Amino acid sequence: MNRPAAMAGGGEPGRPFPTLPIALLIGALTFNMALCFINTNVMGINDTMVMGCEVVLVAAALYLGLGRNAAPYLLLAIFLSYAVLLMAMRPLIDPKAVRDFLIPIAFYLLGKSCNDIRLADRAALLCGLIVVAFGLFEFLALDVYVSYFNIIKYYVARGTVAPSDVSSQTGALFASGLRPDSRTLLPFLGPHRASSVFLEPISTGNFGAILYIWALNRPGMARRWLTMATGLTAIVLSDSRFGANVCIVATVAYLVAPRTPRFIWLAAPFVALIGLAIYGFVSAEVNWQNNFMGRMLWTARLITSLSPAAVWGLSPDKPFLSDSGYAYSLNQIGLLGVIGFWSLFIFAPERSPRAWRFKVCVATYICLLMIVSDSVYSIKTAALLWFMTGSSDADAGAEPKPASQRVTAPNYSTAAAG
Repeated sequence: MNRPAAMAGGGEPGRPFPTLPIALLIGALTFNMALCFINTNVMGINDTMVMGCEVVLVAAALYLGLGRNAAPYLLLAIFLSYAVLLMAMRPLIDPKAVRDFLIPIAFYLLGKSCNDIRLADRAALLCGLIVVAFGLFEFLALDVYVSYFNIIKYYVARGTVAPSDVSSQTGALFASGLRPDSRTLLPFLGPHRASSVFLEPISTGNFGAILYIWALNRPGMARRWLTMATGLTAIVLSDSRFGANVCIVATVAYLVAPRTPRFIWLAAPFVALIGLAIYGFVSAEVNWQNNFMGRMLWTARLITSLSPAAVWGLSPDKPFLSDSGYAYSLNQIGLLGVIGFWSLFIFAPERSPRAWRFKVCVATYICLLMIVSDSVYSIKTAALLWFMTGSSDADAGAEPKPASQRVTAPNYSTAAAG
């Protein structure tokens, strides 16, 4: 076994769970919170420090995940060559575009190299408990929480939010930390939406949906219901309407996955993209509302605002497109790049029908998320998602029965021999 695989993997029975992959996943989950603590209580930070942390995490995941197989190296070479070609044709040096698409590659390869799906189970539960613990801390002791984690000050320091955009209504929280209208999930909890370790509630809800999808597809995992409960709790604490809807739609996708051909899921985001573009061109609606239809209208407007050069990833302009994952993806790597990456995801070989079901649920999550956000590229949630996908695709074992259903068979051969 090569050195990265030996460090990251360990699927043989009786071997302890490796700690380094889990440490990387927890690091990807919490490093923004750690930097926020430093910025609030120790010293100022900047965007270079944030990028440096991400570079270390992605590089470590690549180192552990690449191994000796030539295919991942070829994939990386093709992607980097394509990225360099786009930058040369714009011309614009944009390391963020490379970073966005290295995250899924790196953590998918890491998950696949570990060769033990129980590691993904354990990572999901640990990360879920961390998210819920900090979410409850924030929700129950907000004044203490913001005294250690001044969220809006951190986002200003890293350059994500302009000082002029800071609102006195939300205090030290992110702009979406308070629901301006009535809360959707358990209204008696009030307008506060927990940000937990993510520092903003949208990622908290997205992460909850990811945990739900994983537990849904792992009926034999240890502490399955606890993992699912952490996901649902994160959705409720963050009042994530999107997360709740994803859980419903993903459950339907899970049920129909064995009956849907791969081509359907290959075409799904492009059908959605074409539909949104048509909607943007023909709709006369001008009033935007903070609901799903309003977000569809807004993403349709963003898509139709792209120039032909931007659709092919050749525009040097970088407008604000974070409210539409479809528009953002086109502007970053172009239509050919989007087709290539999505095809790799859909046609990446999985070794069990259960893995295909999980992949369909992930595809559903991504297609829905890109309507409202570009956060599919956020390492805070993407690291664990792609690690799970790689672990799922690599697992060929039969789904184990829950511990309560396992029966130890008597050793008849020993008895007969005696």
